[in-house]
This record gives sequence, structure tokens and C-alpha cells, in this order.
Amino acid sequence: MLSKKIEDILNAQIEKEGYSSNLYLAMATWAESHGYAGIAGWLYAQAEEEKMHMLKFIHYMNERGGHAVVPAFK
Repeated sequence: MLSKKIEDILNAQIEKEGYSSNLYLAMATWAESHGYAGIAGWLYAQAEEEKMHMLKFIHYMNERGGHAVVPAFK
């Protein structure tokens, strides 16, 4: 079982990873719509990587009896 302190730290990291993923996604869609296919592809890949980081933290917490929270991203 995870302590409350560790759970809070991991949930904060989940938020950071999700925020980063959404930020890369926003930049990718802008680049794609402005004809920058190469950078858009790279940014989409970065968005996916950050999402995978977030999911790893979520799975880690769930497997250890914690409560992962995916917040709304500002």
C-alpha cells in the first residue's frame, strides 16, 4: 500500500505528464495545420511518449493499491 505522501507525489507527476502530452498535442495540431508535417510528426510522437509516461505512473499506483487521479489539465 502506498503512503498518502507518495500517492500525492505520484499524482502530481501524473498531472505533469498529462499536461506535457496535451501541450505537445496542441503544438502538433498547429504545426500540422500550417503545413509543417515533419515537426508535427515529431510533436505527435512526443505527445504519445508523455502519455505513456502518465500511464506508467497510473498503472504503478493501481497495482500497489493507490488511487491514481487524472485531473483536468489547465
